[in-house]
Amino acid sequence: MAWSAYQVVVEKKKEPFYAKSLDDFFHESFIELIGKVYQFIKEKKLIDFYYLRTTPNFIQPILYPSKIICLARNYGEHAKEANMTIPKEPVFFAKAPSAIIGPNEEIIAKKEWGRIDPEAELAVIIGKRCKECKEEEVYKYIAGFTIFNDVTARDIQSKDISEKEPWFRSKSFDTFAPMGPYLVTMDDISDPQNLNIKLSVNGEVRQNANTSDMLFSVPYLISYISNHFTLMPGDIIATGTPKGIAPLSNNDEIEIEIENIGVLKNRIKIT
Repeated sequence: MAWSAYQVVVEKKKEPFYAKSLDDFFHESFIELIGKVYQFIKEKKLIDFYYLRTTPNFIQPILYPSKIICLARNYGEHAKEANMTIPKEPVFFAKAPSAIIGPNEEIIAKKEWGRIDPEAELAVIIGKRCKECKEEEVYKYIAGFTIFNDVTARDIQSKDISEKEPWFRSKSFDTFAPMGPYLVTMDDISDPQNLNIKLSVNGEVRQNANTSDMLFSVPYLISYISNHFTLMPGDIIATGTPKGIAPLSNNDEIEIEIENIGVLKNRIKIT
């Protein structure tokens, strides 16, 4: 099942039951609530609450996660192209939730920041509180999967790394976390370790891989991270990017496609 969030202009007919975004569902366990919501829709109880005045504008499926955790060098070939060692255990870092934008929104960057790179990633959305979970139990904590673009100010990142400073800022500028367009549940993803992932810029393919190339699998990652700190409903785990990193230019259109999930499109504006 694929879930999405969207904005519309409407005329109200009567008091509805609705959510402003999928975040509203995460006040409870999403995994437990999703069945109730599906039944609610199936019985057509959402019909006729509003007259739509505009075409729905899809937005990011998760607006306010408590945290975004990203994996570094989780694809061996990407580590090699970056002239970095292949890690023996997961290497993760945080990205500011305020960087999130949705499909078709503009990525905004400044010329003074230098090189800007897109990174295609499979993202895991946590469905219920997860602490010290075992690898074989991970899937019961997952709400679903979506597409994530870990946009990076590469020159700033390189500078910070060379000076042994944290490189949080290079990943966390506003608009540097496009995601969506759907949250796809486990019933449509039989194996997250066998999904084709592709990134194109202006129609030119730059990244083309399969999630089977990950060094550390989704179950291993969630278990590993949850043994460091508690994962909360709505948290986003971006599982790393494959090889093929290359810089963007002003007005480039980035398109990321992941099998069984969909296509995420954004354009970059560099001023």
